[in-house]
Amino acid sequence: MTLLYTLLVVDHPIWYYNAFFYLFVGLAILTMIVAAIMMKKFAKKTAEMKLMQQQHVAKVDIIRKEHSDTLEKIRLEMLKREEERTRQWIESEKEALHVLNGVSNLLDLSEQIGRIESEKILSKLDEIQQKVEKITKTE
Repeated sequence: MTLLYTLLVVDHPIWYYNAFFYLFVGLAILTMIVAAIMMKKFAKKTAEMKLMQQQHVAKVDIIRKEHSDTLEKIRLEMLKREEERTRQWIESEKEALHVLNGVSNLLDLSEQIGRIESEKILSKLDEIQQKVEKITKTE
């Protein structure tokens, strides 16, 4: 305060007669005020940008998590489908083997029936031959 008082008491012509000095001091003060305001605005904008970036990162993380969950669900569904396909294929193979086993049994039975029938036919032919021989002998 004393320094200010002593500066005001000094009778120097720059304090009274030079308008450019007052203009320079005014512009210096105005420049400092504008610089302070700009620094505050830049700090505010920087804080907003950081907040926006954090929000975007959070959104990207949410989207990435949803994407990962969706891919996992699709993978599990594909595994279930593949298991179902494999199970159906195994059942189909079992049914085919069962049918082939049935066909094999039928062919075996047919062969046995054919053999029995041919034995019957041969026995009947033998009987006919014996009857023919008896008839030819009697004559």
